Amino acid sequence: MPAPYTHIVQNLAGQFFQVRDAGSTDLAHVFHGMAVKRVGGGFAPKKGAREILVRKVGCRVVAALAVKAA
Repeated sequence: MPAPYTHIVQNLAGQFFQVRDAGSTDLAHVFHGMAVKRVGGGFAPKKGAREILVRKVGCRVVAALAVKAA
C-alpha cells in the first residue's frame, strides 16, 4: 500500500498537487503527486487525475494534510 499524501503544493506554473515523498534516494528531488483543484475551502482531485512525478524545486507548501493513523 502506498504512503498517504502529506501536503498540498503549488508549482511555479500555478498548478496544485497533493503529494507524498517518493521513498527512494534516487528520487529525492521529486514528489509523487496527483493534480487537485481548489473547491470552496479545500481541495478536490481533478477529473481523470493520475499520479505523476512533481519536481520539488520551485514548489511551495500550501497546506498540510492530516495523516490518519491505522
